[in-house]
Amino acid sequence: MSRAPRRRAVALCGLVAGGGFSFVGGADRAPRRPHVARQGARQVMESFYAAVNGRDLEQALAMVDDEVVYEDFTFQEPFRGREGVRELLGDAMSLPKGLDFVIDDLAGGDSWGPDDAVGMTWHVEFDGVALPNSRGASLYKTKNGRLLYARDIVESPLKLGSSALGIVGFLAALVRSYKQGLAGTFAAFATAAGLYWYILLLSPQGQFPFLGGPPAWAIDETTLRNVVDESLNFFYIWPGLDSLGLPSPSSLFPLPEVDPLRLALFNVAEAYAFMLLPLLLWDRPERKNVYAWWAPAMFLTNAILLPYFATRALEPAGSSTSRARVAWAPLFGLVALVVLAVALWQSWGLYADKPHFSQFIETLTPNRLCASGASLGPGMLTCMVLGSFLTPNHA
Repeated sequence: MSRAPRRRAVALCGLVAGGGFSFVGGADRAPRRPHVARQGARQVMESFYAAVNGRDLEQALAMVDDEVVYEDFTFQEPFRGREGVRELLGDAMSLPKGLDFVIDDLAGGDSWGPDDAVGMTWHVEFDGVALPNSRGASLYKTKNGRLLYARDIVESPLKLGSSALGIVGFLAALVRSYKQGLAGTFAAFATAAGLYWYILLLSPQGQFPFLGGPPAWAIDETTLRNVVDESLNFFYIWPGLDSLGLPSPSSLFPLPEVDPLRLALFNVAEAYAFMLLPLLLWDRPERKNVYAWWAPAMFLTNAILLPYFATRALEPAGSSTSRARVAWAPLFGLVALVVLAVALWQSWGLYADKPHFSQFIETLTPNRLCASGASLGPGMLTCMVLGSFLTPNHA
């Protein structure tokens, strides 16, 4: 090799060597930082789960940032800081071995950058057997390879189905009504409904001196018998069939006897709920199922009506309603008028000595379910009337 190329090679080696020594220890260059293998959020959380399943609390906490915020929706408040996570994981450390959190699927978490995030679904199993209602979904964010934020959503044991959307819709309407100044009307109806339900149906026996009989949750055989007997006389259909000599359930068993005044009150309450349907349909807001409210009020108890009026009050002024005239509304009104006339005649016209207000109260107070318009009868009575046509006497 000639001297010139050799000198160039030596100079090049000296330059590289000089630069290297200068980089390592030279005063004019920044010191070299040791290389650290950085993990993505996926690897961090897989290691975190392995530490939890191994009941190694300190190893799990080593992967947690000092400023971590951990939201577990099983608890009211989030856990903050490493000590907060220590408190959260403390109970998990006492669980028996074999009770593991198993990752089902992951999304993201492999960017290997200083900030990363991973979403995952998981479940809990014991000795390889998945436990019921143990599924969950989580979002985790990491910073410089440590857990900075977590949110765990655990499967609820309550399966509300489509009713969950109804609850959400109700709450949304409540918030909207509050913003539009409608909350006062709603509160008035809701308060009235709550008092009505509690006093008439749920209050313990004897709490209110003016109200007799057991509450709905402790109904006795006598009260249930009264409700059934009144329901079988719904709208005086059975007695009317007997009076006209038409087929009736009397061919199967005798018509139960009911105090005329109490029966009149029952049928008047039923007639009120009956003739209310056309008005509810005329005033029906969009996407509101009136029949779902009216049917329980008609066939169970009119205590359903006040909650309906409360939810109706949540509709903002000027909201779209049907406002369509119901063609058969006069028929409903006529039927209710006939029932009212028969009720008045049965309760007052059949008495030689007309009942006074005190007698009316004495008749009403022993049966609070009668006062609430409790009814089991329309469907029952319909089945009986149909059955009477199928008996040999009317075949």
